[in-house]
Amino acid sequence: MNLDLFQQILTVIATVTLAFSGVLQAARYQMDFFGALVLAFVGSVGGGTLRDLLIGATPVFWAVDPSYIQIIIPTTILSIIALRFYTPPPKLYLVDIADAAGLALFAILGAQKALNYQLIEPVAVIMGVITGIAGGMIRDVLTPTTPFVMRSEMYASAAIIGVVAYTLGRSYLPETAAMVLGMGVIFSLRVAAIYWQIKVPIIKFRDKA
Repeated sequence: MNLDLFQQILTVIATVTLAFSGVLQAARYQMDFFGALVLAFVGSVGGGTLRDLLIGATPVFWAVDPSYIQIIIPTTILSIIALRFYTPPPKLYLVDIADAAGLALFAILGAQKALNYQLIEPVAVIMGVITGIAGGMIRDVLTPTTPFVMRSEMYASAAIIGVVAYTLGRSYLPETAAMVLGMGVIFSLRVAAIYWQIKVPIIKFRDKA
């Protein structure tokens, strides 16, 4: 598959996934259409916006490419309609799975864009993680939810491991294969953490004797 086409497909999937995740979050807290649209928008483009501002890629991507807005608005409307007929399962919450997929897709796309701007690989890893997690953080801050990355969830750590796998894999694999590797690592780690409730060590004061 042509790399540009592959990137476009991933971008559409990631945007739809995180927009859907935003609507699910809005449904959790019984928000109206405007609230759902705001969460869908910031969840989808918030991380990439921050990345573009940090690397000097301005105007930011969605301001010059209207396709993101054209994807987010219909996704929001269709998701709201679908939720009228669907009750999420009690165990693996759909919002968490959707968020895991969006994290995997956008983290790798964000790292790739940083590398295309000739930034060194450690910076690309940071930019990839920011792209993956910042939108979800903003979305969660706008609701009564502690962002995943601020808890002991394996969230940012999954993104770091996956983006590192992608940047290292580029030296040995075709670009498309390296992207699939990185996304697979992130998604697998995140879903495993959700299912088995895997936590990362927390920082706390020493217990008194």
